[in-house]
Amino acid sequence: MASTPAGSWPVTEAPGETTAAATAEATGGTTGEATHGTTEPTTEPTAAPVAAPMAECLGGAVHLACAESPADELAVIVAGFSGYEAQTRARALTRLAALRGLRRLPGDRHRTVQAGTELRLSDFVADPPAGLGLHVPGTGLLSGRRYRLPAEVVWAGGHECLVEPATSGVVDSGVPEAIAEVVAHDVVARWWAEPREPLLRVSAALGRLLPAGVTAAASGLGLRMSAFVLSVPDLRVALVTVGGEGATLAAAAGRTVRQAVCEAFLRAMAAKAQPWSTLELPDCLRRFAVWQREADYAAYLERLAVDADPRLVDEVSGLRPSGWPEIAARRFGHEPVAVRADGDGPVVKVLCPGALCYRAASGATVLPCPVP
Repeated sequence: MASTPAGSWPVTEAPGETTAAATAEATGGTTGEATHGTTEPTTEPTAAPVAAPMAECLGGAVHLACAESPADELAVIVAGFSGYEAQTRARALTRLAALRGLRRLPGDRHRTVQAGTELRLSDFVADPPAGLGLHVPGTGLLSGRRYRLPAEVVWAGGHECLVEPATSGVVDSGVPEAIAEVVAHDVVARWWAEPREPLLRVSAALGRLLPAGVTAAASGLGLRMSAFVLSVPDLRVALVTVGGEGATLAAAAGRTVRQAVCEAFLRAMAAKAQPWSTLELPDCLRRFAVWQREADYAAYLERLAVDADPRLVDEVSGLRPSGWPEIAARRFGHEPVAVRADGDGPVVKVLCPGALCYRAASGATVLPCPVP
């Protein structure tokens, strides 16, 4: 879901599979231009973010980290598997810093924005409403080209606009993971609007896909879990529901089914703990729709799903983490664009012109798509 933080390791690697290159890339290393300065949190002399102690859930198989900035009325919840507590806490702090940086970006109409190729609201939103006329600078992740981006798709701040806010692409672990989030939400949104691609059921394999003990702990607490996969070129996208007294549903992309399912599961767990008061209204409505109509969503997915080929579940990764910018460019016909805090600080958000994450605000449908 849009404002649900991700888990405690890069989406491009599953537990036990993290390589040195992937770690460097996810932590702002020097493995490629796409990851330059991605995870150093921005800080200010006052109102510094606070990381709360880790909280256990599912009998200690999963941990939650909370990072909050009371002065900004921001709180971020991140879920991670046992053994990844440090990464989980760091990811929560980084996402909070990114959100704080985004809140400072949209200025007034007289703010000077760097010269560059101007992307219009129509490059992001079909049938766009009237824009604010505010721009935010960005940098292409493949070409290094400078862009001027409409503020509505970055962060509108206190300005009223008719574009639905999108937190897809906010950086927490790294730039590749932020791109993967946008791609995942685009895949799910397009499938939800026109479900032509087969939805593959992998619920029976959750015991193998998730770390040992997770499914047993969830079952022992009465939680129901289902997992489905959309297989598209270059990647896998997982939809995972975690139910009980109301369900949460999350989506994530990965190189393999296992990586996508692990990430989507952690996003769903974090969504259960995320305070609703910190969410934008559209995400609150989606969350409430899924929670209130758990049986409807579960039945809809089950009705359309077919069992996945076991070979897909056990597939071995063959995609390098640095491939996410190229994947996005091929999928959307435009390179992803990075937005930095204060113009030259760390990357706080990645945007993909052409993705279905950015759209005009509209009324809910019978079963609204659960992702932005």
